Amino acid sequence: MNITQQVPNFLGGISTKPDDQKELGEVREIINGYPDPTYGLVKRPGFNYVTELGTDTDYSGAHWFYYRYSASETYIGAIKNGTITVWRTSPASGDPYQVFQDTGKAYLNNSGYNDFYVLPRQSQLVIVNKTTTVSTSGTTSDSTNFDAAHVANSVASLPAANTESGQYWKVENTSAAEDDYWVVSNGTSWVEAPKPGITAGLNPASMPHVLNRTDEDTFTFQQASYPTRAVGDLATNPDPSFVGRKISFAFYHNNRLGFLSEDNVILSQPNQFFNFYVNSAVVQSDADPVDLNCSSLKPVNLTAAKPVTQGVVLFSQQSQFILFSDTGVLTPAAATINLISDFEMDDVIHPVEMGTSFVFVNKTSAYVRVLTMETQGLGNNPLFIDIGKNVTQYIPNTVSKMFSDPQNSYIGMYDQASNKAYFYRTYVENQQILMRSWYSWELPGHIQFMMSDSDTVYAVTKQTNKVVLLKTQLNSIPTGAAVTAGVQVPSFDFRAFVNNSGITYDTTSKTTRIPIPFPKNTALTPVAVRQEPAGTTFFQTPTQTTISGNDFFVIPGDVADLDWYVGYKFDFKVDLPILYYRQQGLVDYSASLVLSRIKIAVGLSGLCEFKITPRNQDTMAIEGNPIVLDRYTYDAVPIDDRNVYEIPIHQRNTNFNIQIFSDTPYIVSLNSVMWEGNYSPKYYRRT
Repeated sequence: MNITQQVPNFLGGISTKPDDQKELGEVREIINGYPDPTYGLVKRPGFNYVTELGTDTDYSGAHWFYYRYSASETYIGAIKNGTITVWRTSPASGDPYQVFQDTGKAYLNNSGYNDFYVLPRQSQLVIVNKTTTVSTSGTTSDSTNFDAAHVANSVASLPAANTESGQYWKVENTSAAEDDYWVVSNGTSWVEAPKPGITAGLNPASMPHVLNRTDEDTFTFQQASYPTRAVGDLATNPDPSFVGRKISFAFYHNNRLGFLSEDNVILSQPNQFFNFYVNSAVVQSDADPVDLNCSSLKPVNLTAAKPVTQGVVLFSQQSQFILFSDTGVLTPAAATINLISDFEMDDVIHPVEMGTSFVFVNKTSAYVRVLTMETQGLGNNPLFIDIGKNVTQYIPNTVSKMFSDPQNSYIGMYDQASNKAYFYRTYVENQQILMRSWYSWELPGHIQFMMSDSDTVYAVTKQTNKVVLLKTQLNSIPTGAAVTAGVQVPSFDFRAFVNNSGITYDTTSKTTRIPIPFPKNTALTPVAVRQEPAGTTFFQTPTQTTISGNDFFVIPGDVADLDWYVGYKFDFKVDLPILYYRQQGLVDYSASLVLSRIKIAVGLSGLCEFKITPRNQDTMAIEGNPIVLDRYTYDAVPIDDRNVYEIPIHQRNTNFNIQIFSDTPYIVSLNSVMWEGNYSPKYYRRT
């Protein structure tokens, strides 16, 4: 019987399940797409070229970080081999530029990109070198000021302070060493003091350093000021447990600075972020540092911490813990650590926040599992969901970084040796998840760093031995006016504007030469889009050449009087699954289904192609052209806000593959698919 059915959208994202197990809206592959609940599955916006940062030699193996001081003042930084460099990404006028560089810093020596952790807070960034072992330095007051006979059984047994000026006495109280403390006379009274001749405190050269923003575009890098031991001895005021160990992570919570070191979590004094010693060896205070150990039957090496309403969630490779207090305030007396789960987690990729949950990954020998964890309150185990189950074996285990954008509800993962990034996005309305979608992007070079800030995505990529900064705007659907005015981002990468004042016409070759404003890349396909389209051709695919040491895009004819946007094309690809007849949620894969045609509804879109590949036959490409006679304005950008393209098939549903493709510099928005065909249950009634 003749029948028609619809796939209402493409927002289900990538699924590696067999086609007959896929949900409606799921596809085999999405490259350079972006699922949007309003516009459908759209071609991702192109990346603007921002600036060249240096060469591969300069920044191979560097640790990159992002710093947002305000909405109008953001920076990108890199740390490598004792040098820290910072660039302004959002200047009020002009091009982005390097604002700070400091070299020859021993604490910043590294052997890999994962050797550092950077923790920003207001105008200060704490920088942790995870390969540096913390040490102590200096000694307390000269032991010559202490006589072994200067021991008192109690405060009342001390001599008059005015007769012992500058002298140290030990108050024993009892035979237990835990209640011993030290005092020194200031000439008028006895004050608590540290034991003479012991280590004074932390060695600042081995501790996390700070990068301070002292003014707009002005930074200083320096050792932090760590107060020394002011009272007690090694028993009553011990060194923090990270001494002799390496610090792996830093965080802020309850107005305290926290460090992770092996299986310990250490919190500073409140509002004294670099003070890790107690104020008194006599009385324990709520303001004293907190130093706790994670107790578990499994080996514990803490790698990350995430503050939540209930406390701090601590992550290790094999277990997760929560640091909390029944009062809600972490103090030495009230703070407790409980084991909450035993999921395995990668020790390199830190968990990230996505709305009310955390996302972390677990690597197998071939691929990556991606899980979410949502805390459920004190006394309740967190809720875990394997969100990567739908794309099992799709994400390779080589991914090395993850970032998130809570505002747009997505996470991204990438590998510094690849140009591909993997994304997962959700859309929630009235506490109901209406969209879960995996998709991927291919960038024009190996991704060294990627970060999202509100709707702006920054990417540092490496290509042709050059390291460059790119950025793009999400939720920005280009229209004709946007492309011509440059307000929004057309769909090609390395987008840059070239004024006609620098464009020349060569009368000999009868070609126009447009200077390339970024590092030339012969592995990519160039594109040039007119700023003010006129005539029948709105974009060109130029050739690339080098003349007298200068790089040019070359276009036939004399168009030197026009302004151009230039860049490199990228491919938008969506591989559809086999289309089956569905009834009441069931997929009829055993029936006979011959498809006559497929109708694909698109929203705001330019030119695209539908590639049909019958089994054992060549691919047939059918063009979806928005230029329609009697509807299209001759001098407008070739984009239409809605179209339905009819694709003839005349094949069994299992005998062909279909791919939606676009490499033009214009948007494509996929809305839905409807198929028509002849369905036969083969004389069996379905129940």
